[in-house]
Amino acid sequence: MRPVVALGVAVLALAGARVARVAATEERKLTTVDEPYAPSPAAAPFLSLGYRELAADLVWVRLSGYFGGSNTTARGLSALVDALIAFDPKLHRGYEYGARATTMATHDVDQSTYLHAISVLERGMAEFPDDWRLPYLAGQIYTQDLVTQDASQRRAWDERGTLLIESAIRKPGAPAAAAEWAAVMRTKLGQHEHAVQGLREMLLVTNDEQARKALIERLAKLEGADSTELAAELLEARHKFTDRWLRERPTVPPSMYVLIRGRMTPGFDLGDLATGGRDLIGTTDVQKLEPIE
Repeated sequence: MRPVVALGVAVLALAGARVARVAATEERKLTTVDEPYAPSPAAAPFLSLGYRELAADLVWVRLSGYFGGSNTTARGLSALVDALIAFDPKLHRGYEYGARATTMATHDVDQSTYLHAISVLERGMAEFPDDWRLPYLAGQIYTQDLVTQDASQRRAWDERGTLLIESAIRKPGAPAAAAEWAAVMRTKLGQHEHAVQGLREMLLVTNDEQARKALIERLAKLEGADSTELAAELLEARHKFTDRWLRERPTVPPSMYVLIRGRMTPGFDLGDLATGGRDLIGTTDVQKLEPIE
């Protein structure tokens, strides 16, 4: 219990110091509620006294309570989220929850808030690369929440957001319906063939029948085809794809097989790779050079 008590004393001492600073600074006038104290990411490891997961749990309770209030600031929530991740980068739930919380604050939400939320999600993607929700949410923020009058910046954000959505729909558990949105964004960017290819790939691997119907309708519209005939064509293509996948790479998910395809052809010689294909046996020795004085 001593480490827990010590950590509690440290947190209370820091909170008390902050209250003293606020009282001494009369110029500071808050228009909403006072923002909760959160240590900087650089200071967090030292303040945990070695009990980083425990410290993260305490910050999580504070973050959940503050977010549940009626008066929250994006700055206050962002500080808590940064502290939470600094204390425990392996706290999976903190990334998506933290990004959503900061963008849903009741005060001070602006462009910097959305960019900060994206940075939180990017850190989460590095820690949990198989979680489709993190790139999916980041893609939504890029394409729906960030606003600019600069056409080149708008296109760059849309490109980045669409790439994130496309990466998300290829991860385990991702909803097939997201592929339709990715196709809409590719069409908006003038990339018709890319949109068609993405829909066809998703139709090969998804088992969600309701999503399949919506994707077929979208694909038929893009290709100017009859949806009934297209469905029959895609069904046959899916059977062929499944047979090829199970024959060549049954141990990998079908979405991964779309990316890597079949096995490498036999006969790949690492010796050829190392020597550039040259036969080193029987060749004349390399002339020795005198050392440079």
